[in-house]
Order: sequence, then C-alpha cells, then structure tokens
Amino acid sequence: MTLHAPLAIEATGLRKTFGDTTAVAGIDLAVPAGVVYGVLGPNGAGKTTTIRMLATLVRPNAGTARVLGHDVVTGADAVRAQVSLTGQLASVDEELTGRENLVLLGRLLGLRRGPAASGPTSCSTRSASPPPPGSWSSTTPAACGAGWTSPPASSSPRG
Repeated sequence: MTLHAPLAIEATGLRKTFGDTTAVAGIDLAVPAGVVYGVLGPNGAGKTTTIRMLATLVRPNAGTARVLGHDVVTGADAVRAQVSLTGQLASVDEELTGRENLVLLGRLLGLRRGPAASGPTSCSTRSASPPPPGSWSSTTPAACGAGWTSPPASSSPRG
C-alpha cells in the first residue's frame, strides 16, 4: 500500500477564456500539501490567470479546482479564508527573507507569534534551476499547502 500526501491544490481541465482569447486551455494540476510550488512558463502561457482562478479572483469557464479541500467556485469564501496571494515583485519588506515576510503577514492577519512563526517552517522547497533572464517569467510560489491552517487567534495582530 502506498501512502500519498493530501493535496493542497488539485485541478482538472481548468480553463479560462476572455472573449475569443483562451488564457488557460485545460490545466491538470496536483500539488501535495507541504510543498512550495513554482509555476514557470513564457509570457502569455496562463500562469497568472491560473493562480487567479485558484485564489478565487477569476472564475474558471470549465474544469474543477480545489484548494485545501475547498472548491474554488462553490467554496470560494472558504478558500479565501485560508489563502493569501501576493505578486512576484511585492513583499511587505524587501529587507526581510521570504520566511520573515510570511511570519509578518501571519502576524498582520491576526496569528499569535507562535503560530505565525511555526507555519512557514513546515514548508519544503522544490525548485529547478532558474530560467535565463528575459526568456521566461515566473509566478512563485503558487502554493504552500502547509502554511497557516488554523484560524487567527484573535482579530488583533498582537499576541
């Protein structure tokens, strides 16, 4: 018997069109919990649109997707309650490491110091060599399924 990690993100046949333009033409995706997953591809490949569908910012035209067990269409509020999204060039403080920015965001979202600091440490990193500058763009990370799974301890970031 083989044990499989639960999936943080699963998508089947995910598709998005804007008028006559097909932005995403049927993506199948399975991202295990606890993995930082990068999405690479040429400009116009549908990376940002895919992430926007998974984050419930854009509704897919076809296919299904679940994030942390919740359907991105019928359970959009539940997805948004557990997922945060930022652009690849944005960070709270560019002098902080990625982990430190995640901890800071957790604190701003109301997590107490302990849970905010422990969440990002459970994420593992899988990466390939970066593409040559100017040849590809990237959206990273697309998922960290082991991030903060408990609700904020209070409505205040102080803890």
